[in-house]
Amino acid sequence: MTIPEGLDPSVQKREIVFEADVRGVTPFLKLATVTRNGGGHMTFACDEGPSLGGLDSAPTPLMYFSAALAF
Repeated sequence: MTIPEGLDPSVQKREIVFEADVRGVTPFLKLATVTRNGGGHMTFACDEGPSLGGLDSAPTPLMYFSAALAF
């Protein structure tokens, strides 16, 4: 059985680099494209609610942060 690189106990050092390119669509609506080690990418949208002047069209930055802590 082949051990996945991320679980190989003989690896003593890893470097993971994330890069984020963020574009403002409206004052509070942002689109972020994040890449890992120059490879695959994922695009996220975030917005604020109407009480802060946003459109409530996507999760707030704090929602993403809270979810990241839970993972």
